[in-house]
Amino acid sequence: MAAIPRKEPASGNRPEPSLFTVKDLLDLPHLGHARLIAGDKGVHAAIGRANVMESTDLLPWVRPGDLLVAAGYPSSDEPERARQLIPELARRGVAALGMTVRSLDEVPADALAEADKHGLPLLALPSDLSLSDVVRAVMERILALEAAQLAELQTRIQSMSRLLLEGSGLYGLLDALETTLGNPVAIVREPDKPWLSEGLRTADSMEAWPVVQALSFRQAGRGLSDGGFATLQNGYRAYVCPIPARRAKEACLVLLERNREISPLDMLSVERLSALIGMELANMEAVREVEGKYLDQFLQDWLSGRIVSEHDWKLRAEVCGCTLPEQTPLCAVLVGLGERTEQTPDKLRELARRLRSERLRSLDAWMAAPIGGDLALIVPVPETVRLDYQAESSASGILQRLLAELRALLGDQELRLFAGRVADRPERLPASLSQARRARQVAEVCGLAGDTVTYDRLGVYSLLYLIPSSEEREQFLLRFSAPLQQADRKGGGRLVETLEMFFRCNGNIKLTSEKLFAHYNTVVYRLDKIQSILGVSLDDPEDRLQLQLSLKLGQITPGSSGTG
Repeated sequence: MAAIPRKEPASGNRPEPSLFTVKDLLDLPHLGHARLIAGDKGVHAAIGRANVMESTDLLPWVRPGDLLVAAGYPSSDEPERARQLIPELARRGVAALGMTVRSLDEVPADALAEADKHGLPLLALPSDLSLSDVVRAVMERILALEAAQLAELQTRIQSMSRLLLEGSGLYGLLDALETTLGNPVAIVREPDKPWLSEGLRTADSMEAWPVVQALSFRQAGRGLSDGGFATLQNGYRAYVCPIPARRAKEACLVLLERNREISPLDMLSVERLSALIGMELANMEAVREVEGKYLDQFLQDWLSGRIVSEHDWKLRAEVCGCTLPEQTPLCAVLVGLGERTEQTPDKLRELARRLRSERLRSLDAWMAAPIGGDLALIVPVPETVRLDYQAESSASGILQRLLAELRALLGDQELRLFAGRVADRPERLPASLSQARRARQVAEVCGLAGDTVTYDRLGVYSLLYLIPSSEEREQFLLRFSAPLQQADRKGGGRLVETLEMFFRCNGNIKLTSEKLFAHYNTVVYRLDKIQSILGVSLDDPEDRLQLQLSLKLGQITPGSSGTG
């Protein structure tokens, strides 16, 4: 898996936070005669606080990073307990153990060996040294460092707040945060695409893709309700902090450990700034909600024919931030959602806004809007690719690619598309929408197959759909369709199916037999029987036209057709 190469942060970009380590402890003036007698592998361990250890009964209250000081080696009169002390302290994350001793003989040899084994520093302190003086000196240094870090944290928060107040937006904030922390950062929110800092946005796409792919809310935010370290799918270690938000989608701020190790100050910065980012996200959501309402209203007025001139269209499109290119033919497309997809007005509005926020590979610019209980799309169609009955590449290109992407995006494999004719001017788009609706009506009533149905490909069905249920219609079906259906019910040998396949194969009997997996002579027998029952000749073009019309008209449910 490709990985983004590490980059060393520029010097001077950020102050490196200092830690008070065991090595620094030995340099304190108060401990001038202190010696490290074992566990030298742990001299760089950070000390978080100091405490006096009067007995081993205090072990349950020991915390990681503690410096423990004691008068003599604890439990020296209990050899077994003394031997187990060092491993237990190491397991609890103690930074070091200091003891006031007159001679090294007071420290058991087993304790020295265990300290070297576990890397736990053992310090021999002068016997006349006051333990309270040690604790005070250590805590003074720790508090001074913490005060410096709090000042740095306050500086970071102020600088980031200033960026947002100046209108830099989320990307400006993330870029500044990456510079400050020395590692890339990202905001992850389901189901939106992640917001990335500059180090991830400008990286080579092949190198950045594994990181971006791992930055999904399911990967980064899974199981981290209070934040913490997580290992992403691509192996990166990251510090993840939930972003507080009321009545909003769950989101988290992710700090990737790419260029340098994440320090405690970095973690604290991420935690404090997550609230600031939460407010910015809420502000963006509120603005997007208002803009979405204006855009929905504009698109609905446009598709409903309430915008009568191109001048009005340009004016309102500019105000609403409509991104459709000018002078480009447009096509209205209705989305036929599957039965399992909720289709309430609120759900359609949510789907439309979600689709508008997506960038599809098949389209450079497009729009979606709820209108009259339907989900409508406005699709730009370049002059080189027109959705007409002659352009095979257009229907199987734009619509088919759009269909595949929408199915994957919405998780609806039953989704279908119904398209009207291309409109060369914006004010003609309502006519395209009416044609898309007619295409859907005809497809549903006539039982037309196909995942995409265009108005220009309805063919004779657009005429048959208009024929109302009447005596003439019934007489026509009784003359040409009913006798064959009656013969099939009596075991006549799949006559209707054979006739449909015969026409589909353009009158080729051999191809018809192959499609039906039937013997050639069987098909010939069935066709002769059809001619005998109906009293027609399949060699007569007029009779063949009558039969084809009856088959297509028979696919329309009686009583459902009409002028509506």
